[in-house]
Amino acid sequence: MAKKIEHTTEILLVVLAIGILMRSPITTLPLVLTQLAHHLAVSTGSLGILTTLPLVMFLLFSNFAAVPLAKLGIKPAMTIALVLLLAGSALRLVVTLPTMLLGTIFIGISIAHLNVFMPAFIKAYFPLKIALYTTLYSFSMNLGSAGFNLVTAPVVTHWGWQAILVILTVVPLLVVIFWGLMSRHLPEKMKTTATTPTQRAPHRSIWANPHAWLFLITFGCQSLLNYTMAAWFPVLMGYHHLSAGHIGIIMAVYSLVGIPVYILTPHLLTALGPAGVKTLIAIPGSCGIIAGLMLFFQNTASFGFWLTENILVGIAISFFFIYTTTMFGLKTADPLTTARLSGMAQAGGYFMAALGPSLYGWAFRVNPTGLPQNLVYVGLIVVAILGALGIQRLNKVA
Repeated sequence: MAKKIEHTTEILLVVLAIGILMRSPITTLPLVLTQLAHHLAVSTGSLGILTTLPLVMFLLFSNFAAVPLAKLGIKPAMTIALVLLLAGSALRLVVTLPTMLLGTIFIGISIAHLNVFMPAFIKAYFPLKIALYTTLYSFSMNLGSAGFNLVTAPVVTHWGWQAILVILTVVPLLVVIFWGLMSRHLPEKMKTTATTPTQRAPHRSIWANPHAWLFLITFGCQSLLNYTMAAWFPVLMGYHHLSAGHIGIIMAVYSLVGIPVYILTPHLLTALGPAGVKTLIAIPGSCGIIAGLMLFFQNTASFGFWLTENILVGIAISFFFIYTTTMFGLKTADPLTTARLSGMAQAGGYFMAALGPSLYGWAFRVNPTGLPQNLVYVGLIVVAILGALGIQRLNKVA
């Protein structure tokens, strides 16, 4: 029994430690982009690619991330992904444009794999506590991102902007060391495909499973909305003459509103019956629809209007993200299927997300308050609701 408790504690710490790395290497760098551009003697706008590259890596690699799990097992695959993240972070310590780009590519590839590995990791080690550990994982992601955002300004003030790059390397190094120490005591929970002839047989492509497309559509809608909103809602609010201070407050609230949603949703998904889950889907779905309808009356500089708009959108987007992330584990029978489903949904979802900001930008240039983008927004929320309801009715995705 003592050994079981020890393993439980180790896995909990692993989940929290890796969660901290899942967003902070991407979200922190833009905070020192101006200083970095000055050091490299390039325009700040030209470094926007450093925030786009990880998204492109998510798109390119998510669908294939289950392959190393199947061939190597969870522990070796996780080790390779974490070491790659550390290598990318270390490359960015050499502040040249090629090393910054290559380092960011390595980080994007690593996180693309870890995004897929973590639901499978939780499924493998805690099949009966998927909701709890998904909650902890999601919370640590937000905590890591928020923590780096909070310390960046004082660190830059006291030690310079290069110190942030050092911290962004030291933290992955500590996590890699911690994982190396902890993983030695963890049993391998996934057999590799080379174990038996049966396992070497080819699997039916997850893309051919119509049930899996419900996950892709739901995840894709929230992802498209999230990345589009992050890129363009500050610009839209500025167009309506909100001050920079008010825009900053509103976007901070938008980020924070997801935390209680991440904490409550996984538990409710396992505690509620089918009717309760439908009601749970309806509440944030309604928030999203109301926010969409508000956009038809957006010609105002009211702080209260835009704060309410962003809170409602934040609730909806956060819910559909954590809903699909939790359902990856709840609606699959084994960790490898969890990884395949997660990889497929994230690959398609990030493809949709990559299209969103550019398409909205084109529509914004034609007409900032145009009817088409408002109708598309409402339509995406409706599709996400229907996709989530379809997922709820599923038994298992084979």
